[in-house]
Amino acid sequence: MKTAAATLALTMMIAACAEKERYPERYLDAVNLTLHSIRDAEVSGYLRPGARPDNALVYPDLTGTSGLVFRCAMEDSGKLVEALELQGIPVTIDVQDYCSNPSVSYRQEGILWKPVYSWNIQSGQCTFSARVSISNTTGREWFSQSTVFMDSRGQPACTFQDTLLIRNGEMELGWWSARGTVLPLTIFYGWPHNSQWNQLTPCLVPEAGDFYDRENIWPIKTGDTLWIETDTELDITEMVEPYFDGYDCSLIIHNNTDQRIQAGIRHPETTPRGARFLPDQPLPRNIDMMPGDILVFDYSILY
Repeated sequence: MKTAAATLALTMMIAACAEKERYPERYLDAVNLTLHSIRDAEVSGYLRPGARPDNALVYPDLTGTSGLVFRCAMEDSGKLVEALELQGIPVTIDVQDYCSNPSVSYRQEGILWKPVYSWNIQSGQCTFSARVSISNTTGREWFSQSTVFMDSRGQPACTFQDTLLIRNGEMELGWWSARGTVLPLTIFYGWPHNSQWNQLTPCLVPEAGDFYDRENIWPIKTGDTLWIETDTELDITEMVEPYFDGYDCSLIIHNNTDQRIQAGIRHPETTPRGARFLPDQPLPRNIDMMPGDILVFDYSILY
């Protein structure tokens, strides 16, 4: 396999007609889209029957495109170089030893995706749903025979193996939905937010689908459990008094609701910042509080 790069400056003028066909509409079969959340989409496909690399550069709309690559046989590459010299379009030519069906790939700005998660909790049961949200600001509709949604690590988070029409603007697609059981409230120190107590509701949802690698998006998945931030059920106050090598602390928990609340308490032996968590007395793993109850637990954070 040989690769030759044509580094000619883009001089082709975009014609006045605003409705020129985009490149896939004019030249490509079996169009595939790969969408990202923070960078340009990737478009690829095979040239339609009758189209050759050297005549597949006539009057397409290349608005927002970059990194155009032709993969073709040696006999097509020479004609393509001549056409590029006339058109002035920057293209990379990937010459294949054997290529019966030339293909094209490039990057396209203006199409992004993100995950949208929702949940409902009622009577000890929970339902979680995930949807794919697509933003298309190209001003055109896009057809794809296969669409892959990539996470921030460059790994596939979701694949849509069917013809997909991406309309201009915002749209959503169903991804997965699963039901589960709500577990008792859990109070964590240092997770997921460092240096504080976090009230979380765990839900056991074994059939939950994949999660997109992301930050600051709920729920958080650990094994078969989905964790969500809890609407304030207990009033939690942390009293902190600094001294030379750490802090003396008190955790004050007040049930100011009109309901009995059962909860778990979890803390690390070592915090994410490397400090030791030292309770004056071992903290209970579970608490059972009636309305109006107040519990106080003393501990130290030592560096």
